[in-house]
Amino acid sequence: MKIIYTSILGCPQTIKDKLVVEKLNNANGFVDTLKTNLKQTKKLMFITNRWNSTTPKDQPRDEVFNDYHYTNQEYANAVRDCYALSEIKFDELIVVDCDYKGNFKEDLLSSDMVFVQGGHTPRGLKILKDLNLENYTNEYKGILLLTGTATKLTASKVLSTHHGNMQEYEIEEGLGLKDYSIRPYFSYSLKERFNKKFKVKIKLLKDFSQHTDVYAIGGESYMIDDNDSIKIYGKCW
Repeated sequence: MKIIYTSILGCPQTIKDKLVVEKLNNANGFVDTLKTNLKQTKKLMFITNRWNSTTPKDQPRDEVFNDYHYTNQEYANAVRDCYALSEIKFDELIVVDCDYKGNFKEDLLSSDMVFVQGGHTPRGLKILKDLNLENYTNEYKGILLLTGTATKLTASKVLSTHHGNMQEYEIEEGLGLKDYSIRPYFSYSLKERFNKKFKVKIKLLKDFSQHTDVYAIGGESYMIDDNDSIKIYGKCW
């Protein structure tokens, strides 16, 4: 199994509450690298971040990520279509959410790529644990693509902030697949050094790094872990 971590790469964009189907961003050669690493494109598995097919209206505010406007199937279709436009055409799409009735282990092991959607960290972690994903990864031979906040979930320790509030956070037990953690969407500039919120974020990450090593990757960066080595493409701290 190869794990690819990205912040925004490989994900369809949402503009004015509409999913945009277009070619994938090839920043830092992401699409080219993915094509090189994909052995086949017969089956794509999509694992949602919100088990329900749509977001319930009574969903707690800190668990809503502006996703009322699409269903899990619609988002998964957009993922598949964006890859197709980038000349990565999957023959079959499996959507894993509340409507999924298949054999997860069998579908996982026969998938060429598994796309794990980012979003609410504790909820995403619960979904993967309930699916027992960590018990099957030793047998899986394809690509596990973790996007956005899902990049944090393979670690032994997961840093979870409450709706982006740097003052309210907790450290949860992750899947335990890796002995390091990822911080997606990270950026650094001279201007940000003097931003109070940014300083708090840095302190939080430094404190967390006492528990586990942290790779903070930029929006257009990605990492590949093939079990033997880690390759970083783009900015990383």
